[in-house]
Amino acid sequence: MPSGRFAGKLVKDILRFKKASVRQAPLPEGSPDWEGLEEMTWEQVDRAARENRPGFNTIRKLLADGRFDR
Repeated sequence: MPSGRFAGKLVKDILRFKKASVRQAPLPEGSPDWEGLEEMTWEQVDRAARENRPGFNTIRKLLADGRFDR
């Protein structure tokens, strides 16, 4: 995933540019909820996904997916 687009941004800032429906996507069991992610940076989400922490691969894909852009 190219990190340049979201470099240094918090999840809550990224979500401002996404459709609200992104928060309704089902997340795997053991995933944090969206409210718990809001203060994480893109780099923290990306690192957690690379570490295979539960749900973070899905979260990273949802945040990067252009279909959810406004």
